[in-house]
Amino acid sequence: MRYLKNIVLTIFVLSAQLLRAQDFPYQYFTHSNAMVNNPSLAAINSQMRADIGTYNLWASGFKPLTDNMVSFSISPDFRKQASRSQYQNRIGLGAVFLNEKTGPFNLNVFQMIYAYHISMDKSTSLSLGICGMIENIRIDVNSLSPLQPDDPRLLNGNDKSFLFDGGFGATLQGGNYQISFSALNLAPGVFRFNKSASAEIPGFRKLFIAGNYSFKISRQFHLQPAITLRNSRQHNFNYDASVASDFNYFALGIGYRSEKSIFAFAQIPYKDFILSYTTENPLSSVHMIGKGHTFSLAWNYGK
Repeated sequence: MRYLKNIVLTIFVLSAQLLRAQDFPYQYFTHSNAMVNNPSLAAINSQMRADIGTYNLWASGFKPLTDNMVSFSISPDFRKQASRSQYQNRIGLGAVFLNEKTGPFNLNVFQMIYAYHISMDKSTSLSLGICGMIENIRIDVNSLSPLQPDDPRLLNGNDKSFLFDGGFGATLQGGNYQISFSALNLAPGVFRFNKSASAEIPGFRKLFIAGNYSFKISRQFHLQPAITLRNSRQHNFNYDASVASDFNYFALGIGYRSEKSIFAFAQIPYKDFILSYTTENPLSSVHMIGKGHTFSLAWNYGK
C-alpha cells in the first residue's frame, strides 16, 4: 500500500508540473483559430468555417504531450447572406473540441458557442459570444506499472472526472484592426478521483486579451503585429507577441512567448483552404521540455 501511495502521488505531482508548464491546450492554436478561446469569433468573417489541428511536443525521440483541435462555425442564415448587406447584424453558432494527452492523463474539452455580431457602421462591428463547456479528465490505468498491481484502490478507483462550466467573449473589429477579450471556466472546479488531496487537479479561470493591427504596405503585402495577454495557474499574466507578413499568396510570422519560447509560423491559402504550420523553440526548460510542432487546416466558405 505504501508503494502504491507513493506511485500515485508521484504521478499526480508529475502531472501537475506538466499542467503548470502547459497551463491549457488553447494557446498553440490561437494564431490560426482564435475561436478556441473566444466564443464571440464564431462565424465572424465567414459564413461557414471548419478547422482541424494537432500539436505535438517532441522530447528526445518521444512525444510526452499531444494536443488535438476540431472546430466548426456557421451563420444559420448563410443561404440568405448573398442578398443581404454585409453590414447587417447576424448570428454565429459554433462548436470546439480540444483534446490533450499528457502521459496517462487524457483531457477533453467541448464547447457549444452562440455569438451575435452587431454592425456599428460600414467598417466596424461588435461581436458578443457565450459558450457552455464540458471538461473530462481520464486516467489510463492500463499504462501504469505499480509495484502492487492487485491493489483494489487502483483497479476499482475512479479514473474519470467531469466538470461543467462556461465562458464569454467580446470583440471589436474594424477594417484593419481587432481587439478582443474573453474568459473561460468562469466557475473553475476541481477534478477529483478519490478522497485523497493528492488525487486532485484544480482548474482555473482563463482570461485572454488580444489585439492586432494590419498595416498595408502595398497591394500584395501587409504587416500585422499582434499580442495576446493570458493568465496562468500561478495567477500571473503571460503574453504572446508576434508579427506576420502577408504576401497575399502566403504568410510568414515570428513571435515570442513570455515563458521564454520563440515560435515561427507559416500559412498557405489555396482557394477556400488555409494550411498552417508552427514550430515552438524553447529558450529555457520553464516553458516545455522539447520542441513543439503545430499543424492545422482551415476551410472557409463565404469569406
